[in-house]
Amino acid sequence: MEREYTVYAVHRDRVRSPRTGDVHDYDIVHAPEAVAVVALTARGELVMVEQYRHGIRAVTLELPGGILDDDEPLDAARRELQEETGYQLDQLEYLGFLHQNPSWETTRVHVAFGENARAAGEKDLDAGEDTRVRLVDRGSVRAMIASGEITSAIAVAALYIFEARQARVDGS
Repeated sequence: MEREYTVYAVHRDRVRSPRTGDVHDYDIVHAPEAVAVVALTARGELVMVEQYRHGIRAVTLELPGGILDDDEPLDAARRELQEETGYQLDQLEYLGFLHQNPSWETTRVHVAFGENARAAGEKDLDAGEDTRVRLVDRGSVRAMIASGEITSAIAVAALYIFEARQARVDGS
């Protein structure tokens, strides 16, 4: 059985446990792949977005990002950064991907990184999207996560992937 919604489809798998032999139903969400963008300005600030999220009925602080529209992750990263923030990057680096919630969903979120992000035009938001750009000092991110100011699991995981990359580059 499968139900399709605007952005995702849900289907039920009936699976026999190899350990017990019992049969279990699993509802699996199939959603498009997405991208999160870690963009640093020339001053070393992270380009982030504040936006209202209806699921939790609150404003969140997140990385720019969105769904891949039949394009490659780096192309989607460039597009989403411009659409949500009006910022652009000349160079992007692919940092890897994460599974959004592998227990019940197939979604992979790709993480892209770029330096020297610059304001280069107007935002081009989707209907229902309302973002406010917020430049965040890179050195304050851990404290913002610890205090609960940044709670988006994708943002936290993508920022960790970025930090791991920086540690490799810096040799620390």
